Amino acid sequence: MSSLLSAELSATCNALGTYDKKTGKYLIDDFTLNTVKDLIRYMRRDGEDHEIRMHLGQTKVLQSDLLPMLIDHWENTELFDVTLRLIVNLTNPALLLFREEVPVERTARHNYLQILYHLQSYKEEAFTKVATWQVFSKKLAKVLEIDWSERDEDTGLVIERILILIRNVLHVPADLDKERRPENDASIHDQVLWALNQSGILDILLYMSSENEKQYFMHILEIITHLLREQNPSGLADAALQRSVDEKLRDEQELLTLRMSETKERVNKVRQYSSTRHSRFGGTYVIQNMKSISDNELICLKPLNKISNLDFNGSKKSKLVRPKNRRPVESGAMERRSPFAVRLFLKEFCIEFLNSSYNPLMHYVKDVLVRAKAQQNDESYYLWTMKFFMEFNRGHKFNVALVSETMSVPMFHYVQQQMEKYYDMVHVEKKKFSPWVRRLHLALRCYKELLNTLLAMDKCNDSSVKESAKVIKSNVFYVVEYREFILSMFLNYDENKMPRSYLLDLIETVHLFLKMLEHYCKKTGLVVQKKVRKKAKSIKQKSRPSKPQAPKSDIPQWEAVREQMAVVLTSQLDNYPPPFDAASDTPIDQQKEDCMKKIQKLMRDYKYEDAIGTLRAAREVWPEEGIFGTEGIQEHEELDMLETIYNTDLGLQEENIQENDEEENSEYDEDEEEGGKTTSFVETEFDFQDFLQRFAHPRVVSACVLLLERFEKNTPYTNHCIAKMLHRIAWDCKRPAMMFQANLFLIFQRVLANSIEHFKELEKFAIYIIRKFTEIASKSPKAFIELLFWTNSKDAIDVECGYDLYNDPRNKEGKSTWSEEQEEELRKLYMENQSNPENDQDVIDWILDNLIDQTRTRRSVIKKLKELGLIFRAPTKKTNKERREKVPKEFSAEEDELLKELWTQFGESDDPMSLLIARMPRKRQKRSYIDRLLELGIIQDRKQCRKQRQNRKENDSRDEASSEDSDSGSRSSSPVKMKPKKKQEVRRRKENNKSNIEISASEIARLLVSAVEAGHTEPLNWLAESLEEVALDQEAEGFNPNEEGTPLVPIFAGSAQAMEDNLFQTVLRAVGIVPPNDQESYWRIPSTLHYETIRKRREIILKAVNKELVLEQNKDNNDSSDDDDLFDNLRKITNNASSSERPDDNDVQMTAVDDQENNIDQFTSINNKKSRKRTRSVESEGKSNKLQKIDEDDEDILSFAKKTLNHETLPDTEDILSALPSRNSDSSDDEDVLNISRKKKTRKIVSDDESE
Repeated sequence: MSSLLSAELSATCNALGTYDKKTGKYLIDDFTLNTVKDLIRYMRRDGEDHEIRMHLGQTKVLQSDLLPMLIDHWENTELFDVTLRLIVNLTNPALLLFREEVPVERTARHNYLQILYHLQSYKEEAFTKVATWQVFSKKLAKVLEIDWSERDEDTGLVIERILILIRNVLHVPADLDKERRPENDASIHDQVLWALNQSGILDILLYMSSENEKQYFMHILEIITHLLREQNPSGLADAALQRSVDEKLRDEQELLTLRMSETKERVNKVRQYSSTRHSRFGGTYVIQNMKSISDNELICLKPLNKISNLDFNGSKKSKLVRPKNRRPVESGAMERRSPFAVRLFLKEFCIEFLNSSYNPLMHYVKDVLVRAKAQQNDESYYLWTMKFFMEFNRGHKFNVALVSETMSVPMFHYVQQQMEKYYDMVHVEKKKFSPWVRRLHLALRCYKELLNTLLAMDKCNDSSVKESAKVIKSNVFYVVEYREFILSMFLNYDENKMPRSYLLDLIETVHLFLKMLEHYCKKTGLVVQKKVRKKAKSIKQKSRPSKPQAPKSDIPQWEAVREQMAVVLTSQLDNYPPPFDAASDTPIDQQKEDCMKKIQKLMRDYKYEDAIGTLRAAREVWPEEGIFGTEGIQEHEELDMLETIYNTDLGLQEENIQENDEEENSEYDEDEEEGGKTTSFVETEFDFQDFLQRFAHPRVVSACVLLLERFEKNTPYTNHCIAKMLHRIAWDCKRPAMMFQANLFLIFQRVLANSIEHFKELEKFAIYIIRKFTEIASKSPKAFIELLFWTNSKDAIDVECGYDLYNDPRNKEGKSTWSEEQEEELRKLYMENQSNPENDQDVIDWILDNLIDQTRTRRSVIKKLKELGLIFRAPTKKTNKERREKVPKEFSAEEDELLKELWTQFGESDDPMSLLIARMPRKRQKRSYIDRLLELGIIQDRKQCRKQRQNRKENDSRDEASSEDSDSGSRSSSPVKMKPKKKQEVRRRKENNKSNIEISASEIARLLVSAVEAGHTEPLNWLAESLEEVALDQEAEGFNPNEEGTPLVPIFAGSAQAMEDNLFQTVLRAVGIVPPNDQESYWRIPSTLHYETIRKRREIILKAVNKELVLEQNKDNNDSSDDDDLFDNLRKITNNASSSERPDDNDVQMTAVDDQENNIDQFTSINNKKSRKRTRSVESEGKSNKLQKIDEDDEDILSFAKKTLNHETLPDTEDILSALPSRNSDSSDDEDVLNISRKKKTRKIVSDDESE
């Protein structure tokens, strides 16, 4: 605050007036009123730091000037009003100034504490005096003498401001560190209550709580809440001139408990230090016959009387203590025992309030809350008042009629609704959940009091009260939501957010509810609602039950109605609304017809006045046509018109029947639309034991154990509720094993060490549980391990009766699970097979034949072998006859005849060789088939066997014009089924294979040898291991070409450096590994590679690393030179691709020929630009009988042929290696031009077709 503002405020305060010590009166002048108004203006200018408010608090202007001036000059109306406004502003609660949140920031927190200190000083120094409150009492009495209907607005504001001032003063919290008042001593709050009573304010509040002052009921309710906040209603109800017997016994028990605990602590201290010297001279001792970690004897730093006193926990860390800022804030109100005189007049106040004001005030406040006319969260005051006065009523001459307004089934529903709302807000407001937890606790205490009052009504001697209690219990226990609510509140307890006091009230509430429910079920039996989920049957054109036409109802004759209609016509009728709706879409003629039907229906329903009123209203709307009569019509004419309307058949009954049918049809339609599960309620006999079984939950047990940890400080009733809840689970539910918990056993140890009468019930329960544990532990040593875990109901049965007893069909182990014995059996079979290399049978087949469990699959065995680390080079022993059979080089006569027939049939197709190879009985190289065709003279040139390329326009026209022909004609001519195009696969190929150049196996070998010579042996070994892992995964999980590729992540430095080398990247491309695209970081092994293909490529890599790969030179020099040129060109292309700024145009990706696709010998002709730009046209005339072209983007030719012939065999590695050096000079004639990208017409791949 600036010095200028401070000086102005000080000068303004000094100008208020002076206090004359001789006369004891406060002297004012003519400027006092304006000075007070100036202070109000200053307060209005106060900012968020509240500097002006803190300055006025430091100067104590309220104690020294404002209140003395108000006391001496309260009859000056204008000065009283202005001063009262200023005082109310200065005493506003600190939380309201900071938006109901205690500030966390340092400066704001300091200002908050400073304002709170000033408020406490106001309460202590100014408002504990009786003279202060007498002024407000006189003013209130004078104002209330005026009838409420004659008061003006300013008078009403004065009453409201005085009530707010009382609320502000009572709202100020007590400073416990400063006061330090014991019980039965008058605190500052008690002194304020005494002053309010002596001045007559409490009597005025009782008077205002009558029905005439309803507008102030919310203020009075808030004042009463703060007035009685520190009082215990049961203790207040027992207050009398002499202490009661129960109070004496309670005080004696508390004193005895304190004396015993002090004596025990004193004895422990004496035992601890009696046999030892001072800790500084303890010395060092050795324990004989007990070795330490080493071979030396154990060292101890203090003398021990018994070896059992040896404790190794001295150096261990203490139990984890949660920091204060992370602990849940205790929401229970601080209760203390006020002085006897204060308790007496408060008791009288509560009795008078119950007798005269409780029911009407609570009724009005409930209505205000339901209609949302009150301020936010004002229902807290309502719930607190209900809880307090209902408990007070139970303690003082219980009379349910005094609290009848809040003792009903709708009140149970309202309180439960509030609790559900508060619980939801606890989870919504994750950072500001403390206020909502406090409100939730308040609502829970209110719910508990409702149950206590219901129990008191059940024990009442009055039969009518008992009957009322029975009706309420039957309604509460009948509805499923009330029963489920108690269980859900228990299961949803969160110790991180909800304090211990909340858990204490929760357990007592659940105990009370279960006790009443059990007693009600045993005494009278209970029929309850139960939710049933029905699965609606599928309705197929459900036939509506045809209803017969309803007979006409007995309509009275007109002669019986005529006399009554005549009487009504002569009487005076009210004006009826016109039947015409200008905003409706219904035509005017239809509205006239509907109006006529309405008049007829009203007359037949004996509503004569409404019928005549509607007729006259329609006449005013439509006078021109005379349908409803004309103006000035006579009564007898109007009566004749009504007779005509009454007797005319307007189809009214038929419309009613149609409406009923439409409603029924709509019900059928709704049933058909739902079609799934429907929830309905049925009545059934309530089984209390089944309901109790749901409380056998580990959360319930853990909550009880958490509260039982401080059993010494709990009340005997609380310990009884906990023991009863645990006893219900252990004995009634037959789940004693749920109590086998280390924390609970430690508590039992402390209980058994205390021989106090209050703990006898806990002691009996502890003995029962420990005996059950020793009985089970003697049979199953695993019970000791169960002490470390919370067990549910199923686990408790397993612990008690054996782990194999409980077999739930829903929890059956699947076929893929392996027991320890089965794993050991698999391991032995594998080792036996590996130690017997003469066995020619496949490893997995041999294991499957010898396994005890014959339901195992090949995939599951391979997966389990991998998990056990039993990895082998699959297939190590796959030497079946079918696989070992070698294809002869010479063609048989039958094969020659079949070749001629197939060429005659498919020779004119787009891709004759793929269709021909797929139908041959033996699998051979495509080159061998072409050579045989040339030898037989069937073809004259190799170019006749090429796949003919179609340009984009022809493909588009063929797709659009002849889709049906291709589907029907091609399928009729060929038994092969074509797969639909897979968009994802096409998109992936377009991204990853922008310009695929497939090279031959010999070039792969040359690249691998070059990589080994360049020092890439270690990266190649790593590549081979990665390929083997992918092959094993694929073999175990199944081949799925639609999955994403496996990323090749280099781990070692050598592998990472090799990934950046151009030669190694070329090797990766040649092996078939895909480079990363714009959104990827690693090279990927594509999922389209079969695991057999991957293993064969791995064997080639390993042979190259081991230098077992021998490259033979071709005899034809032209071929070798072409190969050298090709290898050099490939290097240049790779280097250009890595250094180019436009990778889309220059990146040439080389992929090796799939061994799955028969290791085709391919090479790319890229020596000059002319050959790259060379295109071939495909003649489409005269080829209407050709098969549909197999697009390579859809499916490769090999898999197409495979699925046609249903063959899964693949070539061996020897076939591939034997084919490496053999290349004829005319291999260029086997080339086929393939258009990979339709968007780029000039980019082509020249390759051999694939076969096996």
